[in-house]
Amino acid sequence: MLNHASSRLLAAFAFAGLVAFSSCSKDDDDTAIEPDATVKIVNVFPDAGSVDVYNGSSKINSSAIAYNASTAYLNVAKGDATYDFKNTVSGNAVLSLPVKFESGSYSLFATGKTSDNSTTGILTKDDLGTPASGKAKIRFVHASTNAAPENFFVSDSLLFNNVAYKSVSEFKEMAAGTYTIKLSNATSGETTISKSDVVLTAGKIYTVAAIGLVNNNVLTEQPLAISVIENN
Repeated sequence: MLNHASSRLLAAFAFAGLVAFSSCSKDDDDTAIEPDATVKIVNVFPDAGSVDVYNGSSKINSSAIAYNASTAYLNVAKGDATYDFKNTVSGNAVLSLPVKFESGSYSLFATGKTSDNSTTGILTKDDLGTPASGKAKIRFVHASTNAAPENFFVSDSLLFNNVAYKSVSEFKEMAAGTYTIKLSNATSGETTISKSDVVLTAGKIYTVAAIGLVNNNVLTEQPLAISVIENN
């Protein structure tokens, strides 16, 4: 039979074991878990204004996404989801878009006109691997609803040809430097639009997008433009 001293000693050992177990459990809970996937959401609706994005009843952006602006890469679950885009001010629905994510990083370009119900999304898989020393990576996304298929030039060097609306090029490496980016009509060869003094920094990854509308309504629609987006 245990005396009082032995009982007190056993109780102390039991308490110490409980504390140790709790400490281990807490350490396990604090272990960083890699997200299933990540996505950067880019608002290039030419006539929708700022938007918020919902997955079910949960808003996934922390602040309103203005035109030609994007979120950081957001952690998302693998599998199917439906993203609902709503005007930040009115709350009116702009687009309901089914998406599916696997592992890795993505960008989601929200485009198309609300006025004719042509809103849509362009989901891209993003290669965020580090470029070679002294290089940057660049790709082209055609997100301008009514622009023709385009050839993509970097300082008069053809990088991608005949890129149609909603199409996405691969990433290519370029020497770091300052360039002029030009889009030309893939059929006629005429210059559609250009943007000078585009700086590509070594180690950086860029997406260049055609956004806005050709012959836009100046009161309600955004004009055709070249947007340069940093992916890292």
